[in-house]
Amino acid sequence: MKSIILVLALCLTIQDSTGEFSTTTATDIHTAIFNASYNKYVRPSNITYVGIEFHLLSINDMTWEDPRLTWNASAKGDIEYIYTKQDKIWRPELIIDNSVEGMSPLGHDEIFFKVKHNGEVRWEPPGLYVTHCDFNVVYYPFDYQMCSIEVLSFAFTNKAVAFNSVSESTKNLKKNGEWVLHSLRGNTQNLTENGEEFSQVEFKVILKRLSRYYVNNVVYPVVVISLLTNVVFLVPAESGCKISYILTVLLTQAVLLTLIGNSMPTTSIQIPIIAMYISFVLLMAALATIITTLNVYLYLRTDQKAVPRWLKAFTFVVLLRINCRSAKVNEEDKGNVVSNEDTVNVEESNGKGKTLKLTWNRLLAQTKDDAEFPFKCQEVSAFLDCFFFYLFNIVLIITTLVFLVVSAVSDVPPS
Repeated sequence: MKSIILVLALCLTIQDSTGEFSTTTATDIHTAIFNASYNKYVRPSNITYVGIEFHLLSINDMTWEDPRLTWNASAKGDIEYIYTKQDKIWRPELIIDNSVEGMSPLGHDEIFFKVKHNGEVRWEPPGLYVTHCDFNVVYYPFDYQMCSIEVLSFAFTNKAVAFNSVSESTKNLKKNGEWVLHSLRGNTQNLTENGEEFSQVEFKVILKRLSRYYVNNVVYPVVVISLLTNVVFLVPAESGCKISYILTVLLTQAVLLTLIGNSMPTTSIQIPIIAMYISFVLLMAALATIITTLNVYLYLRTDQKAVPRWLKAFTFVVLLRINCRSAKVNEEDKGNVVSNEDTVNVEESNGKGKTLKLTWNRLLAQTKDDAEFPFKCQEVSAFLDCFFFYLFNIVLIITTLVFLVVSAVSDVPPS
């Protein structure tokens, strides 16, 4: 849940009087219409229709008619309108229904009303309002958000006060560095409470987040740091820097992701896709740390011929092909060693479904003796580095592309 600050102001335009203004005549008009029979707590006898125009950051041209506030302009010095304060005149009690800062009626006692000779009243109550908005951050930072402003006539039912016209305008909108206006629309509706219907206007503001800042400061650093994870498999084991390098990368990711997490929306209702992507990147870095540690342990083994049987078979089935290598053995061992070419022949003659099982069992059976395996632990360690370098790159590139595509094209403006 987020709150969005919007400025609401009621303003108007009115044509200047064609006659000459007279203070005495204007005073007579006030005395005539605001006489003892006028009660500001009594509404006009007919249904009061209120027209409202919404400008983003303001509400303009709110008008209604009160037949009690009429006079003959030609008989009153051609004075077409007068001013009076709202504590002397009846007005529709309007509130921002979804405000999070109280439910006080719009307006202020010191604000003037413009009363036209035909009974038309125009009102300009400016104010700063904070409204409640539900944000969907699944596709953050490529998301659309909708915030509504609900103006409700809460004191009078729709049989007494009703909104009859709604219009919107964005000519007063100022540019924002984080959001851009996608659309703005308003509609009238009825709100039922305790069996009574009240007139309501709902303005829906649909915003699109500008993602450039977040791409440069969130997505781009995470992707670059994630690619640095893969470089650990290119660092030679004999350099003695593999463990220190991957730990540095892991700590860098942890610090970076903590800083990025502070700029992300804090909610548990929807989990942003970028949060899941960042968690995945951190998991890959942790796996790379474990793999690198085990690989360095293999590289530094005292007995360089003590390669585990499963790793010997994995070397023939996968690692030799990844590294474009073949088994090189002494002349006396050639008849006993299963080479990469032998594995291919087994695949071609026995079919794909049985190949892996037959080849794996055959390799395990023929690599019981350390003398039959032509590679040392250091060579197998180099093969594993190459294998995991390709594997991590493929996984991270695919994951990153899926994240960017899903985030950028999946979210659509709310209806």
